Amino acid sequence: MTVFGKIIKALRMAEVMLMTGFILVGAVFAVSDKGDVEWGSLLLLSVVSYVLMLSVYTANSWLGYSHDKHNQRLNAQNLFPKSFYLFATIVFYLVSFVMCWWMNPHALPMHFIIFVLWFLYGMPGFGKHLPIIGTVIHFLVAVVQFNFAYVFFAPVSEVSLFISMYFALLISAGHLHHEIIDYEADKSNRIKTSTVKWGINNTKNVSFLIFVVAHLYWAVLFWQQIIDAFQLLVFALGFIVHAVLFIHINTDLEPEIKKRLKYRTTYRLVYLICGMVLTVKTLCF
Repeated sequence: MTVFGKIIKALRMAEVMLMTGFILVGAVFAVSDKGDVEWGSLLLLSVVSYVLMLSVYTANSWLGYSHDKHNQRLNAQNLFPKSFYLFATIVFYLVSFVMCWWMNPHALPMHFIIFVLWFLYGMPGFGKHLPIIGTVIHFLVAVVQFNFAYVFFAPVSEVSLFISMYFALLISAGHLHHEIIDYEADKSNRIKTSTVKWGINNTKNVSFLIFVVAHLYWAVLFWQQIIDAFQLLVFALGFIVHAVLFIHINTDLEPEIKKRLKYRTTYRLVYLICGMVLTVKTLCF
């Protein structure tokens, strides 16, 4: 494997790109409300957000290095020493911070809060090491991330806060399934996640219940005329596909790690497609 290939794997660059989408969706809704696309600003915001999330992921790798090196899912982390991730965190965050300051200084407080919340999530003895706390942090940081992107194109408002909570619920539910994937590794490392405390079966049901609540909430936003019919429909169709998948694979999630990963990959792809459809419709039509 080339050095470049090792860096891509160690930094989990593809996963970072996916998580960046949960930031940029805020910009899509801001543009939808404003009705005007500033392509240069959108491109620069994409870079700022991606580099910020790289700093988040490298910080998480640095904080959890001693535990994560025993996790088979994260074995690419062992390609570099712990000091590499600290150096990368500092470089990525500073680059993102300076770009954000240059583009929109008013967004800097949220930029900083995003990093701090993710840092607290990865901090040993806190965040992901405690039941419920990791999920609460995911919810809070998702709200901030959405509005961070939103403020580059429109003022933060009650509308943006209400919409951001839908995506925060999606991320929170996804985080619980992430804990299910890492159940064996977390248990062996004595990391007391919600899944380790209450078991895979209970956690998977709570995770899916939060997905259900998210889409009921999405329907309420339509009823209150906060979102439009297309925005409602595109994610409702995605959830139907997700629900069918969950029913089909539900009984296999506890005994089979590969099925847990397949389930996550599939529902992530479904919601990614939903987001891309909404983005194309908003920006191009």
